[in-house]
Amino acid sequence: MRRRLMGWITLVVAVTGGALALIDRTAPDVQSYGGRGDALRAGYALEAPYAFRDAQGHLRGESVDTLRAVLERLGLPEPVWVHVEFPRLVHELRSGRIDVIAAGLFITPERAAQVAFTRPTTSVRPGLLVTAGNPLELHALGDLRRTSGARLAVLDGSVEWTQAREAGIPEAQLLRVPDPASALAAMRSGQAVAFALSSPSLRWILRESPAGMALATPFEVPQRAGQPDVGYPAYAFRHGDPMRERIDQALSGYLGSAAHLQTIAGYGFSADDVATAYGMVPAAPGTGASR
Repeated sequence: MRRRLMGWITLVVAVTGGALALIDRTAPDVQSYGGRGDALRAGYALEAPYAFRDAQGHLRGESVDTLRAVLERLGLPEPVWVHVEFPRLVHELRSGRIDVIAAGLFITPERAAQVAFTRPTTSVRPGLLVTAGNPLELHALGDLRRTSGARLAVLDGSVEWTQAREAGIPEAQLLRVPDPASALAAMRSGQAVAFALSSPSLRWILRESPAGMALATPFEVPQRAGQPDVGYPAYAFRHGDPMRERIDQALSGYLGSAAHLQTIAGYGFSADDVATAYGMVPAAPGTGASR
């Protein structure tokens, strides 16, 4: 199991290595920052605990703060943060309008064909948000099939949509939304009965606001190749960008350190989550879910 995880992550990272304001900034030569020491343009989507604005308007999150830390280790400045809707992140990177995706984007072979991933920063399991008391008794994605007309909210372009389709949920029962706020609004209005997203994000949502909602417990994690479909978030660059290697090497000396673990603990991540991403503890990894 450990070899399987390490082999998959090594393969994908090797392939990638080889091959509330919106900042509108005209992109220069896509590699120009590399020679001048300019700040990276880091694209993020608003989804706590990976990237979000706190009460003071400051950008925070697991992906945001980890990137800040490794850039500091490299002697590079604070990024120019560019808000992008989640479904457009890869497009904006490939178009040269941002230089790196810092949004908890999960590694998948499909995405690795389009962008160059660093090593993963942690591991994440999926979850399901339901109405308090779980009146429909939803404990797996496939349970939606037995309730005609019930719709599941999923982020557009996310693996939750793929997982739902693989669970046999017809497209008519899926409500694609651009962000978690839209999914919560859909649940409150009755347009959706549940919301599929990563467990850390759903725990954060429950911690911050929504009354009348809860995590489905127990929840059957979707399977892939006979293993739980666990996700591995990482930073994404354009193929051929030498900055990917610099960031990846800086991550190797930072991930799992006392400073790193102290930072991500505030966002609901544990030392075991980080260790699982590298196969350092027994786990049941999948082949990589995708948010």
